[in-house]
Amino acid sequence: MSSAVRPERGPAAAAGTRPGGPHRALLPLGIVLGGAALTLLLQVVFDPFSTHVPLCLVHQLTGIECPGCGATRAVHALLAGDLLLALRNNVLIVVALPLTVAGFVFWTARRVQGRTTDLMPSPGVVLVLAAIVGIFTVLRNLPAFWFIAPTSLVGA
Repeated sequence: MSSAVRPERGPAAAAGTRPGGPHRALLPLGIVLGGAALTLLLQVVFDPFSTHVPLCLVHQLTGIECPGCGATRAVHALLAGDLLLALRNNVLIVVALPLTVAGFVFWTARRVQGRTTDLMPSPGVVLVLAAIVGIFTVLRNLPAFWFIAPTSLVGA
């Protein structure tokens, strides 16, 4: 065979496993360290409650609060220890963060054990998540649901 990549053979290929070990935790560790460094740098340098930086093109062009509007303020408030302010700015992000962390831990554990993980959700899960995001987007732009629209304390 002239290909540089050889397909796996034997029981490991059939079981969907690869050689495990602590070295397989290096990629997840790098992702965590890089994310933590970037988050802490932004926490120290940037305060979204006192500096207005138009990050959302959808909001700038249409005035509509997209599902991500307020996410930076929510993460900033979480890192400062203010859960209520984080929930007020973007409840979807605050709920998604622990689920994302749990999925990341699950992926890391399976990776260290040498087992493969299908990271793609089923079509049904994708539809349910899209519906949740869509409903959240519509509701946060209705006056009756002002409490799930992000805050803006700039100039207040």
